[in-house]
Amino acid sequence: MTPKSIYKHLFLVIIFPYLILLSLVLIFTNSFIIKKLFNNNGLILLLVLIVMYIAALASSITVFIKCIVKKQNAQELLRINMKIKLIQIPAYVLIFLAGLLLLSTIFTMGISVVLMVLDIMAVFLSGLIGLAGVIRGFLEKKISKKASVIHGFLQFIFCADVISSIILYKKSLPDDLTAEAPIS
Repeated sequence: MTPKSIYKHLFLVIIFPYLILLSLVLIFTNSFIIKKLFNNNGLILLLVLIVMYIAALASSITVFIKCIVKKQNAQELLRINMKIKLIQIPAYVLIFLAGLLLLSTIFTMGISVVLMVLDIMAVFLSGLIGLAGVIRGFLEKKISKKASVIHGFLQFIFCADVISSIILYKKSLPDDLTAEAPIS
C-alpha cells in the first residue's frame, strides 16, 4: 500500500476524535442540524457516531492486515502513525477539557463517562496502526523483541501512545545513509 492510499483508508480514523467534538458542539449549541437532522435527539447522534466508529474500525483493521501481509515498510508505517497521533492531539485536549467541565454538575457526569469511552475507542483505532508499525519493525529487525512488546502496549494508552510513536519513528530513521540501528 502506498502512503497516500493508507491515508485515504484511514480518513475516518484520523477524524473520529473531531467527530466526537462536533457531536458535543451540536448537542450543546442546540443547532439547526441537531433539530432537523437528528430530531433534537442526542441518542440518534450517538448512534451515528457509533456507525462511524464501526466504519473506522473496519478500515483500521483492513489497513493493519494489509500492512502486515504485504510487508509495508516499518519506517513509513511509524511515520504515518506518528502523524495521525499528532493530528489528533488538539481534539483529545478539547475533549478532555469538555469532560472536566461536564463533571462539574451531576446532570452532565454521564456525558463525561461517554466521552471517556469514546476516547478509549478512538485510541484503539490509531493504536492498531501503531501496532502494525511495531510488528513490521520487529519483523524487519529494526525493533528488539522487548521494545516491540513495550511499544506495542503503549500504542493503546493515552499520552504514552504519542510519545511512543515519536520515539519509534525517530529511532527508525537511519543514523546515516548506509546503516540503520535497531531499536533496543
